[in-house]
Amino acid sequence: MSTEKSKEFLRSHLNTKINLVTMFVDVSHSTEMSLSLPVSKFALLVQCFAQEVSIAAIDYGGYVFKYEGDAVIVIFPAEHNEVKVCKNALNCSKTVLKVIKVSNTAFSEYELPEISVKIGMTYGHGLVVLYGNDSEKAYIDMIGSSISLASKIVSIADPNQILVGENFYSIVHSSKSINKRNFAEVRLNPTKWKYLSRFDPHSRFRVYEYN
Repeated sequence: MSTEKSKEFLRSHLNTKINLVTMFVDVSHSTEMSLSLPVSKFALLVQCFAQEVSIAAIDYGGYVFKYEGDAVIVIFPAEHNEVKVCKNALNCSKTVLKVIKVSNTAFSEYELPEISVKIGMTYGHGLVVLYGNDSEKAYIDMIGSSISLASKIVSIADPNQILVGENFYSIVHSSKSINKRNFAEVRLNPTKWKYLSRFDPHSRFRVYEYN
């Protein structure tokens, strides 16, 4: 498991904005597990989870952007065909849920608990930023509201739920190759969800569940 391929891609786009899908995959109730499991078993659980997500991401043309605690952040660059990239991200998210379900069977052999994951995705742009002067050694990162919103979306997802933002939904809704019936708008608490829509500044940012 490595983020080197992601870093190579980002270094080739220094100081530029790139269109992409950002996907956060998070282990549900991980804090409780970290408190109840021996350190070695919890570490093994997170390692197995991260490895399975990473393999799925690569299979669908994604890059592992970061490992952040018990979460994996994946990016799918959309330099040419945004519909295809969104479709790949959706297929990847479904694969992750299936693989985790299979992995849960193997976890019992190591006396590990079953896990569930939450997935949040957005489409938008990210700005590639280099913190330093040496493009080969300096820390490289990506910033932007799309990435921030993906982290907010995954935080409101239920276990084994896939949520996408309104920009992502707008792209797939215009495509004939993706079944729109698989999406349903999520009713959000306006007192807690205060992010504004990109399409209507007087409305809240919309979130959709993918089944």
